[in-house]
Amino acid sequence: MVLWIEKYRPSKFDEIIGQQESIDKLKAMVEKGDIQHMILSGPPGVGKTTSAIVLAKAVFKNEWNQNFIELNASDDRKLSVIQGKVKEFARTKPIDAPFKLILFDEADSLTQEAQQALRRMMEEYSGTCRFLFSVNYQNNIIEPIQSRCAIIRFKPLTSEDVKKFVKMIADKEDLKIDDKAIEALIYVSKGDLRALTNVLQSLSNVSKEIDSEMVYKNNGLIDIMKIKQGVEVALTGNYDSAKAIFTELLDSGVNIKELIIKTFEIVTSSDGLIDKKSKSYVIERLAETEYRIIEGATPFIQFQAFLAFLSTLKS
Repeated sequence: MVLWIEKYRPSKFDEIIGQQESIDKLKAMVEKGDIQHMILSGPPGVGKTTSAIVLAKAVFKNEWNQNFIELNASDDRKLSVIQGKVKEFARTKPIDAPFKLILFDEADSLTQEAQQALRRMMEEYSGTCRFLFSVNYQNNIIEPIQSRCAIIRFKPLTSEDVKKFVKMIADKEDLKIDDKAIEALIYVSKGDLRALTNVLQSLSNVSKEIDSEMVYKNNGLIDIMKIKQGVEVALTGNYDSAKAIFTELLDSGVNIKELIIKTFEIVTSSDGLIDKKSKSYVIERLAETEYRIIEGATPFIQFQAFLAFLSTLKS
């Protein structure tokens, strides 16, 4: 079985989604033949590792596998690995190229000792090798390495970026994914296209028609859209209908504390759902509801009281 994360991994700069500024910088380096040591910084699954591989393919053409190596720093993080595998690769002559490239994926996992050893190697082997560091948090890399690197920042992907990616896979794999399911995929992936691709492949093994309920169940999550629907109904002043929606969620086994947390996330992140003044009252009432439950009040009654409060905010 072909893994979709490999099947749909971009092989060219123009195929990478949502990182135009960073990609333009990498393209410029390739065109000038001036590749620096680099730190590729940003959230998981937004294209850092893929961009490094595409860079290697653009620089080395058919010899990229010979002149490029990728190490997962969370596994190969010890000094012994740096002094062995890395040193051996860095000091050997590149094949039909002016230098080699070595990528440390998840480099913020490298020990301080290993990073100090790498700093010395960056100086010693700069004539034969360029060092790339893929990180989620740039500040976990020691300053002497940061000062020797160009910093390429990768932004979180927008909802439109993720939607574009979902539709691309849906078209190629003949999947039917409705709008609510796409919203659910955007939520569960949190902008991580690698995680999103794995979710889609998993769901496609069950059915070619994917809805939001499948997405949430596959990830063991509460149906966020149903919570949002319940909040919206309560805000129309229809307490009974809102109560029915949330009762159904609780009857399905949803934990009341988790329900409160997700309701908080929806209230604070949804633009236009509640006006700014009312939002502060709602957050305060949610906090009060959570506190009362922790102190021993009946969870179901307390949450219904919160819904009754929402229902009084009808504009």
